[in-house]
This record gives sequence, structure tokens and C-alpha cells, in this order.
Amino acid sequence: MVDTAATRALRTMDLIPYILENPGISIRELAKQFNVTEKQIESDLQLVFMCGLPGYTPYELIDLVFEDGVVSIIDPQVLDRPRRFAKSELVMITLGLQILMELNQSNQDRLNKLLALANKITKLGSSNSILFSPTGNKSPFLEIITQGISQGKRIHLTYHSLIKDQVSEREVLPHNLYFMNGNLYLSALDLSLNSDRVFKVELIKKCTLGEIASSDVIDGESSAVEVVLHVRKSHRNFIERNSSIITATEEMSDHFGVHIQMSNLEWLKRSILSNAPGIKVVSPTILVGEVRQLATSLLASYQAVKAI
Repeated sequence: MVDTAATRALRTMDLIPYILENPGISIRELAKQFNVTEKQIESDLQLVFMCGLPGYTPYELIDLVFEDGVVSIIDPQVLDRPRRFAKSELVMITLGLQILMELNQSNQDRLNKLLALANKITKLGSSNSILFSPTGNKSPFLEIITQGISQGKRIHLTYHSLIKDQVSEREVLPHNLYFMNGNLYLSALDLSLNSDRVFKVELIKKCTLGEIASSDVIDGESSAVEVVLHVRKSHRNFIERNSSIITATEEMSDHFGVHIQMSNLEWLKRSILSNAPGIKVVSPTILVGEVRQLATSLLASYQAVKAI
């Protein structure tokens, strides 16, 4: 990340109250906490020496002790409290807490802690800074799914696939729940196919909890595959939409090198073809061949229809 003047100013405003709460903290610990280098922290502290209130005499400047790799604040002037969150930041944090509460309905202790934190966050800035209206979109199966994940139990699903436009019965071993593009998804091992699949939670029609999965099922789970793609800069929206499954991104001259760790390659193949020719598969080799074969088959089908 580029260390701009604005970035340094914001970090400094956070740095001073943090040092006040942790007197005698080392530069190494500060660098780790603020995700910067020790050299950047030292540079920030040198800047603090010259900051203060109008008048700018030694009595109005921020006073700190900075020696032998240890830092303490003597006089913070007016920067003794952390910055307040912006309204957009408050909304994002509160939404995240609401999601976590929905996913932890079966854990009362965790739910109480999240609720207390959410109440504290929503009151920052004013007594009613953020209000939530009741919603009926919550899935009735979240508690069953989270129970299956935490207890390692099978789940029987009645699922409506929009792609195939059919309702099917699935026996799955749930892995985790996650949000992507505003929707809640369940990642699970489909036991009949012995392959990982992703299910949109709102398309689950019925859900019942089964028995604890046997050790041979757990040991036989399909492992995630490291996929490397070249994504043209004109198709960067693919990266933005799928940031939750991307492990690394490298910017090149005309494209991004994107690393993805996942098991559901069927979804990925469809997504690659829908963005053609903006995305190129680099590895693994087997996926390169499968995408090429699928693209050839689709083109042949298109040509056959066009010839009629």
C-alpha cells in the first residue's frame, strides 16, 4: 500500500491514543499492530515531535519518550482518544455483527457477546446513529446448518438449483457459511458425488440434521486446488466479485495474476467461460484442458444451431 500523507496523518491519530493505552510498547509491536514496517513507525514518531496546538511552543507540542525501541506518551494534547468511525464504517461494522449474530443463533454465550458489542457500536456518534428494520429474509435453516458444521454432522437438503431448474435431494457434510455478492452460501461436501459443492442458502427448501459423519468420510474429503488465472484489467470486476476466495493478486502490465484456492471447479469453469476471452487459465494443467474442451464443445453447439 502506498504510504501517502493522508495515510500517515490518519495512522498518527490512531497511534497516539494506542500508545497511551499501552505505555512502554516497543516499536516492533507497534509496527505489527499497524501493519507497517518499523522504519515507518519511527518516521511517524519523528513527525509527532513537530505536531501540536497553535502556538507551537514546547508547551503546545505533543510530548513523547522514544528511545531504546520503546515508546511512551507524556502529553498527547488533544489526541488522547481514538478517532471516531465514519458513518459508512459504522454501517459496515454493524452489518457484519448482524451477520455474525445470525450465524451464531445456537451459541447463546457468543450471541450475547455479539449483541453487547452491536449495541455499543450502534450508539457511537448518537443515541440512534443506526437503526435496523425487521426483515423476513432470514433463512429458517441457519441454526441447523451451523449445528451441522460445529458438530460434524451430515445434513439432508432439498435444494432448488436455478441453473438446472430442478429440485433435488442432497446428503452433504457442511464445511462453512460465507457471504459473497450480498448472498449467503453454504460450502459442503456432496456425499453422493464425493465432491465439494456450493449451495445458495435461500434456495434450500428443506433441511434436516443427520448423524455424525464417519471418519472415513471426513478423511476422504476432496482437497482444495490451487488455481492460477490471468485476468485482463478490463475484467477486474471478476476479482472484486470473488475477493472472498482469492488468496493472492499480482498486477502485471495488462492483466492480473490471480490465485484461487477452491474445490468446486465446475462453478469456476462456468465463470471463466462467461468472462471469455478476459480470463486465461494458467494452472493446473487438467483445468486448462477441461476449459478448452468445454469451450470447443460450446462453440461446436453454437455453430450447429447457427447452421440450421
